[in-house]
Amino acid sequence: MKDALPSDLLVCPAAPAGFPEDQAATVPASVREAAVRIMTTLGAVTAQLVRLIEWNSPGACSATGAMEVGHDR
Repeated sequence: MKDALPSDLLVCPAAPAGFPEDQAATVPASVREAAVRIMTTLGAVTAQLVRLIEWNSPGACSATGAMEVGHDR
């Protein structure tokens, strides 16, 4: 690379909090399907970001406790 990457591009993503476990709701199928699409895309983008950061700085995200990169689709 010609120039170093800006530091804000090398920040490992933090895992967001999940849905509350002490609450329940009925979710219509169309809403559930949309949520699955959104979360699948978020997971793919996050995995790509973590791979890029790890390629540039090996071990950076694992050292910070960032989101784990899963390959189990």
